[in-house]
Amino acid sequence: MNLQLDINELISKTPTTRYRGSKRRVLPWLYKNLKTLKFDTLLDGFGGTSSVSYLCKMMGKEVTTNDVLQSNYQIGISLIENNKFVLNKKDIEFLTHTNGFEYPTFIQDTFKEIYYLDYENEWLDKVIYNILMLSEKYTGEILRKKRALAYNALFQACLSKRPYNLFHRKNLYMRTANVRRSFSNDITWDKPFDELFMKFCGEVSSKVFSNKRLNVALCNDIMELRNESYDLVYLDPPYIKAEKDDYVDYHTFYHFLEGIVDYNNWSERINHLKKNKPLIKNGSMWNKKNVESNLTKLFDNFSDSIIVISYGAPGFPSIKTIKELLEQFKDEIKITRKEYSYSLNHSSKNGNKLYEVLIIAR
Repeated sequence: MNLQLDINELISKTPTTRYRGSKRRVLPWLYKNLKTLKFDTLLDGFGGTSSVSYLCKMMGKEVTTNDVLQSNYQIGISLIENNKFVLNKKDIEFLTHTNGFEYPTFIQDTFKEIYYLDYENEWLDKVIYNILMLSEKYTGEILRKKRALAYNALFQACLSKRPYNLFHRKNLYMRTANVRRSFSNDITWDKPFDELFMKFCGEVSSKVFSNKRLNVALCNDIMELRNESYDLVYLDPPYIKAEKDDYVDYHTFYHFLEGIVDYNNWSERINHLKKNKPLIKNGSMWNKKNVESNLTKLFDNFSDSIIVISYGAPGFPSIKTIKELLEQFKDEIKITRKEYSYSLNHSSKNGNKLYEVLIIAR
């Protein structure tokens, strides 16, 4: 891939994603700001689906992408850590065909009428098992990278067929109800899983490239991550609304993708008390009670690095408060903002405009 970035083509060069809060659409704006900074190594602490990590990889930086979710870790392996392996035609045929295995029926038995139709659940059980059985074809790093690519493609296919691209509630009825819709998602919902999966297998494979650097994917709680003296640390913490104690709960939104990655242990991790059968979790580390102390700890831990923070306004804590926390450790702080709203979050409760804010501390 040509590392001379054309800012007008930047979005088209990066992998598509349906992830809540993804920075993909604001990458040109981020690039304009990041390219003015002198750094060679980067930690993307809340990597998500690695859009910012991918941008910095295209910039020729040595990138470490980190996320606490196993599903996002697989995406990081497939696109950031992976420099050369792709899914070829034989791989895709193996992944989508019935290969004579005795296939499990876990999703069919557990998630009936929750997220997907019966025959789609059967397809998912088959393909996930085929991903695991790539071990019959590959070993070592090749297996690790090809599995990650397959998971990445499967995640995108799964999200494409979900209302709001989320798994936060049992709402298959939104797909099956015979009603007139004001949106066109049903066009994608009606596409066969096979078609979507093969499309994304091709797409994620086409985005694999080497920038001739040793890039790494991690799966850690950012609060426990050791400072490795990165030149720049980029932080995009979960957004908390200003008007109430409401945070973006990625674990709840994407628990089904987490289950896919841990397929063999999925049954032991489910909260069966809830209709949508999410994974059991141990509370959130990011809420109004602890967000300021968390940010202070992170700023202290990475005080030797350039710290760049993405956040929304209005949000909690306020941009003013975040700046004050940073001033305990940094002398030079620059704040820039762009009017921007994410899907399902078009304005604040009182009707004020929403902004994407970038805070650069040196």
